[in-house]
Amino acid sequence: MAAYTRLHRFLYVLLAGLVIALAACGSGDDASSERPPTVTPAGDADATDVADAIDGQATAVEPSPENGEQGEPLAGHALGPDDATVTIIMYGDFQCPACAQTAHNLEVLRDRYPDDIRLVWRHLPDPRSYDKSTLALQASEAAAAQDAFWQMHDQLFTHQADWIDLSENVFRDRLTEYAAIIGLDVDQFDTALDDGTYQPVIEQAAGDAAALDIVGVPTVLINGVPFSGRDDLFGLDEAVRLALLKKRQFDAPPDMTIDPAISYRATITTARGDIVIELFPRDAPQAVNNFVFLARQGWYNDITFHYVVPDFLAQTGDPSDTGRGGPGYTIADEFDNGLTFDREGLVAMAHPGGAKNSAGSAFFITLAPLRPADEWDGQYTIFGIVVDGMDMVRSLTPRNANDQVLFPNPPPGDRVSTITIKELEP
Repeated sequence: MAAYTRLHRFLYVLLAGLVIALAACGSGDDASSERPPTVTPAGDADATDVADAIDGQATAVEPSPENGEQGEPLAGHALGPDDATVTIIMYGDFQCPACAQTAHNLEVLRDRYPDDIRLVWRHLPDPRSYDKSTLALQASEAAAAQDAFWQMHDQLFTHQADWIDLSENVFRDRLTEYAAIIGLDVDQFDTALDDGTYQPVIEQAAGDAAALDIVGVPTVLINGVPFSGRDDLFGLDEAVRLALLKKRQFDAPPDMTIDPAISYRATITTARGDIVIELFPRDAPQAVNNFVFLARQGWYNDITFHYVVPDFLAQTGDPSDTGRGGPGYTIADEFDNGLTFDREGLVAMAHPGGAKNSAGSAFFITLAPLRPADEWDGQYTIFGIVVDGMDMVRSLTPRNANDQVLFPNPPPGDRVSTITIKELEP
């Protein structure tokens, strides 16, 4: 079934709201408590039991009772290219409203990134919460035996509001109707379902999940790592963009190539106008060398100001536009150069608060003196100052994806077309 059709059928699902975890960062109403978004270099994740267990198991199969009897892990059902950069595994239950919302969000992402995402469904029955949990999952396996797992998946989620409160007997009859709608051999489907043919598959799926300490639905793994971000489409999209950034990352920091005796100016080109920055190679040679290298490599092309709080700061420099992406390496701090955050227009490297030598590519421009001073001075490396275009910086679109109250659906950030470097002879 075409992704376009599947996506649009999902739009008619009546879904319950998700429980949202509010981010720790405050809003622009209290700028003194704001921090630049944590910038975590996106290197390879540490190996975990979960990652090890799912490695190589993303191939679509048709689980059978024999799989369960042999004790082999069930691979689940997959959509998308075998060589996709991002594999998303969802453990779910068809009667779970939050699972329906998550499944819809993942289908939206597959539509956005058709060549980059491989989606894998794995059963995780929750019969204590949902009375028709096991029956619905068995129906999907009976459909899978006729190469129609995803059609039944869509049917169950699309019409979840119609059957979620039915008695089990009435729902059993409804499943026969769904089988006919999606073109199955109804007699074969009914026989498998009534005989409990796929009950062992569902039981083993539950055991597989429990062995990985996966106990709640929905649970999402992205490239083997449990997803723990914003539990909505925006948060999932951020996670995908972070994973895709790995294709562009570097193996090591750049060699020192700048000449501290030369003056350097950077021009940030945006649709609103240019921002010209005088760089400080004598005060922060590592930061300036890194910035010049990344600019000349095109790392900063076509990115956004992903975090902007008026009268505080504006941050950019992360191609994933999340504030957590990096170039694959970190550089040394140079915040003991005597420079302080005493004015607007200062340009500094962003990094996780308190994490030494952890800056990568993201940087911020101050929109006011940063206070309290001891949280900023001697904590972040200042490596330049805006000499032209500060009015443009002040006009940037406010945006804080960490504040889900004021920005539940953050507007697009102002786009950076390019950053060019000019060397000025002494």
